Amino acid sequence: MATYVVDVGGAWRRYHPMEVPKGWRMLGTIRSITDRSTGALGCSPDGVYVLINGEHVQTLEQRAVASALTQLRLFDTYHRGKDSLLR
Repeated sequence: MATYVVDVGGAWRRYHPMEVPKGWRMLGTIRSITDRSTGALGCSPDGVYVLINGEHVQTLEQRAVASALTQLRLFDTYHRGKDSLLR
């Protein structure tokens, strides 16, 4: 499983300076300890967490993001009950 470090409220615009698509939420920045990638942490309207860096969008390991947010005690705030993605 991947390991992520989340900075909620981090400077996500550095990685995604464009307009945020309707229905998306930008949560901050995320860094993968596993592959050393860094970018904006976005959540799609369907509740899928992604790393965005410029025009590159990468789907993240959902359970690992949930784990990182849980450690920050923010999972319930941002996930909005879409636990079907974590099964």
